[in-house]
Amino acid sequence: MQRFSRTAVFVLGCVAATAWTPPAAHTQSASCLVSTLNGDVQGVDRGESCAFLGIPYAAPPVGQLRWKPPQPASPWTVLNAVTPPPNCPSIQLPARVLSGNEDCLKLNIWVRNPLPSKPAPVIVWLHTGAFFGASANFPSHNGERLAVERGVIVVAPNYRLGPFGFLAHTALASEDPWHPASGNYGLMDQRAALAWVRENISQFGGDPTKVTLAGTSAGAESVGLHLVSPSSAGLFQRAIVQSGAVTVRWPAHSEVESQGAAFATALGCTNPSDVLACLRSKTRDQVLLALSQGTQQVSARPDTVYWLPIVDGVEIPDQPRFLFESGAFHQVPTIIGTNRDEGWGAFITRSFPSGPDSIQYEDWIFNEFGPDASGMLAAYPATNGTFEAEPLARLVGDAQFVCEARRLARLIERTKTPVFLYSYEYEIDSLAVDHVIHGVETNILFGNDYVPPIFASHTLDASDLVLHSTMAGYWTRFAISGNPNRPRRSMYSTSDEPTVVHWPAFTHPREAGRGSDKYLVLDSIVREGKRQREKQCDFLEPFFFRSILAGVPASTP
Repeated sequence: MQRFSRTAVFVLGCVAATAWTPPAAHTQSASCLVSTLNGDVQGVDRGESCAFLGIPYAAPPVGQLRWKPPQPASPWTVLNAVTPPPNCPSIQLPARVLSGNEDCLKLNIWVRNPLPSKPAPVIVWLHTGAFFGASANFPSHNGERLAVERGVIVVAPNYRLGPFGFLAHTALASEDPWHPASGNYGLMDQRAALAWVRENISQFGGDPTKVTLAGTSAGAESVGLHLVSPSSAGLFQRAIVQSGAVTVRWPAHSEVESQGAAFATALGCTNPSDVLACLRSKTRDQVLLALSQGTQQVSARPDTVYWLPIVDGVEIPDQPRFLFESGAFHQVPTIIGTNRDEGWGAFITRSFPSGPDSIQYEDWIFNEFGPDASGMLAAYPATNGTFEAEPLARLVGDAQFVCEARRLARLIERTKTPVFLYSYEYEIDSLAVDHVIHGVETNILFGNDYVPPIFASHTLDASDLVLHSTMAGYWTRFAISGNPNRPRRSMYSTSDEPTVVHWPAFTHPREAGRGSDKYLVLDSIVREGKRQREKQCDFLEPFFFRSILAGVPASTP
């Protein structure tokens, strides 16, 4: 039977986002003036909060610093941190609009005004965007409301994206004998931001010993990668992984060096004696357009590439799944969760605008899963109809998100590290009728309205704000103590505060019999769940797939 070409799936993070704009009325004041190790920083006084926008945490990665680990930022006298920083260079697809500035290694901070007198917990939020788009200015993730309402400090850094952030090339790997690898510059940027927070956040009223590293989608995958990266040890004390599959199979350095060679050839940089000088001489646009960037929003073509973190043996010593399995990770309290209908959305509407029908569905499974396709079809059968979106979305959601979240929770839990699992199931029909799609939980968490072009316009209503308050409470308590539940009222108390549903710690006993595998359902009625998608996840447990969302078929070794 002839098979359709492989199709990339859904949006692993959102790309075409407008920059967040401060309210028109704002002032500069001494209450929002902070001294850092680099110099004084003047933020924006918004009354209840201070916003510090565009603080450099590393030197601009330009010229000879392009494709090198981030270097310290130069000192200044007074920095007016009142304007959102430029996005890092990216292509906003599918329109292929080039945007961004290489001088982008800057971060935003939101904190109460006046600054906390008692050291406050810190959430460092890594933005979404599939490792090739979005920024610290992503409007869904603006941290002002969370900071004002809950007293946490929210820090959002930019990091290098696409070829600027994840190019692997043999010449780059041999350039520095102290760092014999290339790629993963975006992950190193994130780590540099964490190091900056450790050294400076106390000046903003933050507690450098209570740093939570958090993110959704690509940001969540980044969090998972820092959990297994030796160089990130000690830079954060808690982790939150929202809709990110870190335990899938990631590309190895040797595998993606051919992509780096093709990139250099496309730019005319083929002379081994000056290949790096040649690459570093190219403009932003030449770098972005050298190879055709793939997107999870539309069908993949053989000539498209994806820029992803790399198992390079240095920053990421081995496949993250193997490292988690062996206990070789930073064992900090962790929240892990997914949205109920992760596989629904752009993949269905863009890749199969009038379907998929049962034939298209079967062809997609054979292209994606190869020798395992028959078993996948048996576990996720088509309905033999003209519209097979539901089984397709469920398969993507289980294999890419829900079951990998369970796997990660089990691997962390068996080291006796506290871990808390959730399923976000709150429906907003103006966003997706009867479905809870990828990325929608962050607006509720941060208390921000939904805005185009990523989502339809939706102003948070009273019901939305109730769930916002609940989620913000769980996340903030976790940032404070590593436990999302309310503290006991006394040493003799046998229950949490009555207004908060208890979030059970995830446990999976290895004795004979069924494990508990408890999780929290975040919905209009918050409740406890047990053994989420157990039959499907037990079926998927033996497989070690690539990401379904980019690059090559999931069954690729």
